[in-house]
Amino acid sequence: MPVVTLREILKNAGRGKYAVGMFDVHHSDMAEAVLEAAEERKAPVILALAEVHAVQPGQLTAVGSMLVRAAERAGVPVAVHLDHAVSVETAVRAMELGFSSVMYDGSTLSLEENLENTAKTVRLAGAFGASVEAELGHVGGEEGNSDGSGGSVYTKPEDAAYFAEMTGADALAVSIGTVHGRYREKPNLNIPLLEEIHRRVSIPLVLHGGSGLSDQDFKDCIAGGISKINIYTEIAEAARMVLIEDAGSLGYFDLMQKSKRAIRAVAAEKIKLFGSQGKAPALSEPGTPPQETGE
Repeated sequence: MPVVTLREILKNAGRGKYAVGMFDVHHSDMAEAVLEAAEERKAPVILALAEVHAVQPGQLTAVGSMLVRAAERAGVPVAVHLDHAVSVETAVRAMELGFSSVMYDGSTLSLEENLENTAKTVRLAGAFGASVEAELGHVGGEEGNSDGSGGSVYTKPEDAAYFAEMTGADALAVSIGTVHGRYREKPNLNIPLLEEIHRRVSIPLVLHGGSGLSDQDFKDCIAGGISKINIYTEIAEAARMVLIEDAGSLGYFDLMQKSKRAIRAVAAEKIKLFGSQGKAPALSEPGTPPQETGE
């Protein structure tokens, strides 16, 4: 099945009151586990590679090309996404490799600098037919790190409306109280803030720092306007626990297979929780209407 863009994979989420799961992966077993879960659930899914997981020479090319090929073989709609690109150049390189979506993360920059770089990424993405996700406000913690520390800056609704209109981004990651990595304490999600952003912004909204939230937290976020939810720490932890518990009794191959099954189980659980189970067939049909906006 052809790889789809972020815009395409999220087009029905708002109308259907569900979210599409994005899973950060960095090797083939992780990717296969997520795709198997999506096919089992008949759900659209987003395979992602975070820039922090592709820092070695040639790693973006090797892992990125593998993800694109895996997505093309899948029996459900799959977007291949570069997560948290901190440079426009890296985003362009990913699109050259066949990524159908990139996230430019200028959330630590000033509003105007973030806007300028995001708009540039959107213009360049047009030549590739790719989608662009942006971030406004700052989700605390460090992407790719299991330690959920670091301060967050909440997204301002008035800035979000201006930013979305001026950049032409296809999706917007918002900061409403989540952090990347493990939570040291119960998160305090600002759902009224999310609802206000959703009312003002017409593009799909994205939740980063999803690992560790309760089922009810996820449901509240989806009801409040979230269409895409990012997961990494929970699948990484599932695999890590297999290694901790069984390293003394299983060989390498069996450890990897058991880790893969653990990742698949978590991904399947999240897909069902997010409400995207069974939504793949509708995305494969031509002429599907776009999602409703928050306005």
